[in-house]
Amino acid sequence: MAVSIRDVAAKAGVSVGTVSHVLNGNIAARIAPDTQERVRHIARELGYRPNRVARSLGRRRTDTLGLLVGGLRNPFFVEILETVETMARAVGYHVLLEAAPSLHGTFGGYVTPPDYWPVDGVLMWATFDVGLTDVLGMPYRDTPVVYLGNARSETSDWVAFHYEQGGQLAAERLLSRGCHRIAYISPYAYGIDRHDEPRHRGFKRTCQSAGITPQLLLTGEEETRAVGVRMGLEIAALPKSERPDGVFCHNDTIAIGVCAGLRRAGLSLPDDIAVIGFDGIEEGLYLETPLTTVALPIADLCQQGLHRLIQKLNDSRENQGAMSAEGVLLSPSLREGGTA
Repeated sequence: MAVSIRDVAAKAGVSVGTVSHVLNGNIAARIAPDTQERVRHIARELGYRPNRVARSLGRRRTDTLGLLVGGLRNPFFVEILETVETMARAVGYHVLLEAAPSLHGTFGGYVTPPDYWPVDGVLMWATFDVGLTDVLGMPYRDTPVVYLGNARSETSDWVAFHYEQGGQLAAERLLSRGCHRIAYISPYAYGIDRHDEPRHRGFKRTCQSAGITPQLLLTGEEETRAVGVRMGLEIAALPKSERPDGVFCHNDTIAIGVCAGLRRAGLSLPDDIAVIGFDGIEEGLYLETPLTTVALPIADLCQQGLHRLIQKLNDSRENQGAMSAEGVLLSPSLREGGTA
């Protein structure tokens, strides 16, 4: 049976209130140091664990943060989860995860809201105009939220990556290699279902400034290695005169598959085709030929997002209502590899 606070009090020979003050760190109670030490020792000896649900009811907070991210099949979101969990635990918070099971691994009406999500605030991976209430409904309209990724909000803080700049870096790399038949592999049609997707916009604009219009190759499926392998094999099967000599992939997961497909077809990277990914996941470092990619500062995203959310939680309700939304744009960098 679980050890209760009453069990600790009985063995320590003190009141339940005294145990509560000690274990909750209430220094205003002015409890003698030797009594505090005795209570903590007995609590450890008995294996007492606080009832977080009961504590949250009394304190009107759960010390728990919600994290809404895309599909965990993509290692990029696993890294965000692990980073947020590590940082949150270091400052006394737990993390509850909701991952999107949508086709493209992002939130867009595919999530069934949890019946009860006991969180003080939320970090949400969001794109464009999808907000917290669009996913979880109106019961969460007053829940403090900080948006991550590619979102912009006039009502809540956000921390985003400069995707357009990342697309520019990828294009500049391929152009510097002398590539002139350039393709962009993406699950999203440019300017249609992703509202002018920014990494593609930056890539396309930079290529066009050099007199080249990149070809868009749509996967039409999830953002997986398997899809990338298929795309790589299809590209390799093209006549050499029609085959791209430079390819930019929507993310590293697709790019890793593309590299595998091209190699299976007997092509050499980057001599026959140069390939660049996007995200900077760790897996790309350990390929036979390390992946050249546009790396995103994931740790900075998580740190700044978490810091802003905790600030919102610590502010009084009056001050919070008066605060204006602020945003931060984080710049990506090109991570050198051997594929481009």
